[in-house]
Amino acid sequence: MEEMIKQGNRAVRLLNLRFMLCLFVGLLAFSSCTTNRYTRLLQDRKSLPQYTQQEMQRYRIQVDDELKIKVLSLNKEALEVFNSTGIYRVYADGTIDLPFMDSIKVVGLTLEEANVVLQKELKKFIIDAEVIVALSNNYFYVFGEGSNGAIKLYKEKITIYQALAMSGGVKKIANRKNIYLMRKDEKGITQTMTFDIRPKSIIGSEYYYIQPNDIIYIPPAKGRFFRMDSLFGIIGVVTTSVSLFFLIYGLSNDK
Repeated sequence: MEEMIKQGNRAVRLLNLRFMLCLFVGLLAFSSCTTNRYTRLLQDRKSLPQYTQQEMQRYRIQVDDELKIKVLSLNKEALEVFNSTGIYRVYADGTIDLPFMDSIKVVGLTLEEANVVLQKELKKFIIDAEVIVALSNNYFYVFGEGSNGAIKLYKEKITIYQALAMSGGVKKIANRKNIYLMRKDEKGITQTMTFDIRPKSIIGSEYYYIQPNDIIYIPPAKGRFFRMDSLFGIIGVVTTSVSLFFLIYGLSNDK
């Protein structure tokens, strides 16, 4: 009888051991360590996408943009008229309306080009007119695995790295392989592009500089629920599994 009990205890311990091994293997299978190879930027690995270099495309005025227009002149009366509003919306037909002037088409122009056009038109009424044109809705937007919100573009050449830093950075659980960039063309049609933020070749590519009204979406990585952020996460899983095994093993031996 005593021998049968011993054999029964051995069988229980064996079952417990198999259970713990299955649990341990299962946890490791579902857990993946977020490695430096996955998160590091500016990598030269040939296995990563290689992007072609191109000149920075200057922002072109779109429908519904708001232009901040300031007129400079020695004519105080003219200044009061033209600077009283200050901000002018671009209508659906691509034009803006300045006081006492016909509609002026600005859609598709850069801010520099719009400045030249407006100054030429204003000089018909104010000989010494000087014009300063700026974009009022000068923001880009970030959401997903980063700080969400609208961020002011403080200068023209803001890189994707600067933009992400300004938004609070990219979380470790973010999918760096597929960053989404949504950008409208001058006709108001939204183009959606995806790119890998890690390769060094992104510098100088079409994804490198951020433009006003750009929307950046940072998706979560696949399997983020089970993803470990470091080696210490894996060690924690192993330690917990081993501790649980010895606890069950010890309880079975006490019987």
